[in-house]
Amino acid sequence: MNLLLLAVVPAFFALNPVVGRAMIAVFGPASLSVTRWVLSALVIAVIALARGQAEHWRAPPGHLVRLAGFGALGMGFCAYAAFAGARTTTATNIGLIYACTTALVAAWEIAAGRQRAQPSLLAGIAACLIGVVFILARGHPEVLLDLTFTPGDLWAAAGTIVFAVYTVIMRRVPASLTPLSQFTVMSVGATLALLPFAAIEVADNGLPVVDASTLPWIAGLVFGTGIGAFLGYNISLKRNGPVLTAASISLMPVYAAGLAVLLLGEALAWYHAAAVVLVVGGLLLINRAQ
Repeated sequence: MNLLLLAVVPAFFALNPVVGRAMIAVFGPASLSVTRWVLSALVIAVIALARGQAEHWRAPPGHLVRLAGFGALGMGFCAYAAFAGARTTTATNIGLIYACTTALVAAWEIAAGRQRAQPSLLAGIAACLIGVVFILARGHPEVLLDLTFTPGDLWAAAGTIVFAVYTVIMRRVPASLTPLSQFTVMSVGATLALLPFAAIEVADNGLPVVDASTLPWIAGLVFGTGIGAFLGYNISLKRNGPVLTAASISLMPVYAAGLAVLLLGEALAWYHAAAVVLVVGGLLLINRAQ
């Protein structure tokens, strides 16, 4: 189960830029994020209620407020930052910046004294990041020297820092609620935080037009980038720890390349295979260091 989470969760996160680009002309970043979390909360709440006493909903009010705040932080702001960034920068820049989550979490844990700076850990982190660079630079890392930064890059950088903080915090949240009820509370927190910004977007541009062509993308948004990505990520944090879970996100560009083949007709190249070897090998080294 632990390895399955490490393999599947990055695939759901990889759907994020695909859905975001497909819906960029229909939804604003806040409206798209609110749509995701409202529908995700409804789906998971119904499932949780159907499970009856198997799900725990009772917790001190302060704990519920903190969970809602963490949801606003990691699920609300990070989702908004990714969608807002996609409007003024390339997916390559965003992917490269978000890939730094692994290094930030590892550095945080080492500085806090909760993780030893073992050679295998450092080598695993380096291998993951090199694999990400191979994917994003299409096998020619020297092109990274020509990258320029835009407001979208700054949005992505802010989202990366917040997501690293979210990763470390969530690992240590007391398990007062079961995963489904906790996800529901956090989704509500993300929705409430973004609702004023979504209202501004609707006032400026009108309500998004939802038709048969947008419904499949909304389904992917809810079940993939919402429930699959963040519910799976939270569970993985509890089972695998913050360093290994954050490192698994390095697989996201690999999955993104596969989605590009399936949805955009792009061809695979030698650097995809090289990246898979580097990232998977890096994850094994990090797992060994744990």
